[in-house]
Amino acid sequence: MSAVGYSELRLEEASKRWGSLGEALLFVDGDRDSEEAEELLNKLGVKYRKIDVRNGLRGWLLFDYGTAEVPLLVVGEKVLVGLEEIKKYYAFR
Repeated sequence: MSAVGYSELRLEEASKRWGSLGEALLFVDGDRDSEEAEELLNKLGVKYRKIDVRNGLRGWLLFDYGTAEVPLLVVGEKVLVGLEEIKKYYAFR
């Protein structure tokens, strides 16, 4: 039996709530950065599920990922917080 770190357990729990680890998840709140993150992913052809946190989900976001800042993109085991981090991640792809 292999040891699993706390962050891996949290990501596993979060994936049960939001979707599988194989699917990118984009958490947004309708602000300009969220819209720009969506535009970037669409332009790059990235398949993702959009989750709007304005309907009370921001607390779960904080619980699952340690931040309530959006846009927040979960790609596999990576959690990218903020538009600039998302841009940097895809700049090297």
